[in-house]
Amino acid sequence: MIEIVSKSLKAHIIPYGATLAGLWHRDAPYSLVLGSTDAAAYKGALEYFGAIIGPVANRVARAEINVSGTHWEMERNEGANCLHSGSDGTHGREWRISKRSADSVTLKLDLKHGTSGLPGNRILTARYQVTDNGTLHLYLEAQSDADTVMNMAHHPYWNLDAQPTIRKHKLSVQAQHYLPVDAQLLPTGQVKPVVGTEYDFLSPRPVPKHLALDNNFCLSDNRRRAPELAAILTGSSGMTLRIETTEPGLQVYSGSGISPCSWPLNDDRTIGPRAGIALEPQGWPDAPNQPHFPQIWLNAKEMYFQETSYCLS
Repeated sequence: MIEIVSKSLKAHIIPYGATLAGLWHRDAPYSLVLGSTDAAAYKGALEYFGAIIGPVANRVARAEINVSGTHWEMERNEGANCLHSGSDGTHGREWRISKRSADSVTLKLDLKHGTSGLPGNRILTARYQVTDNGTLHLYLEAQSDADTVMNMAHHPYWNLDAQPTIRKHKLSVQAQHYLPVDAQLLPTGQVKPVVGTEYDFLSPRPVPKHLALDNNFCLSDNRRRAPELAAILTGSSGMTLRIETTEPGLQVYSGSGISPCSWPLNDDRTIGPRAGIALEPQGWPDAPNQPHFPQIWLNAKEMYFQETSYCLS
């Protein structure tokens, strides 16, 4: 476990999955993300919690992608579809530490050609940095020696109150549109306005308990050059999280499927449904199979870059 600190933040990073295992603010005596210091927990009950998801986050229909005219098949680990690149995705791999300082750590991971059923020998980098003004910066990079697809995402579960659920949290998302999903939680291909629907979070409001939210909110049509505001989450404690990102989408998962965990968690917390909310900046899901979505192609020798900032106050 790696600890990085600033005057206002302390973060615990585990190389397995390049995972954010805990995050503490000087004004809150509890971790603001759900997690454990026991790396073994992330091989079971805490799979995906706080991890870097890749090379392709979210769902891929039929676990099939065509890259430069060649058909590639990924692992079918959610029915006929692929979720989070399957069992050999980046969340389930040991990253290596390449650089470390008091307030930052850089981790790297090599993916061989064919890993996750995708082309290219790929080099991935994740750098976490905490600042004195209460911001956790995450920088993600990737390169490949062959044309491929790349859609990395960070998957922490946030709970700003240290309460059993997020029911007293209020969420706002800077998105005029969202992606409806089918019974398999795959995008239908429609891009619908949020106004007049239960998916309207343009003004802060709680996530309704009856809404099993697991949808992409469309922040833009393309990856941005500099981070822009994506969402604001506020707990009843007064702690506020602002997420700024370069990514065109924000997957919002209300945590309705979180299961109880027997592993020791930060602050002796217990978890269950809606114990935390996942706010995951990324490209739009299943983009290669939806030609009208912003695409996630990564050409050989080009650089993939993502920057996301978690601003806490």
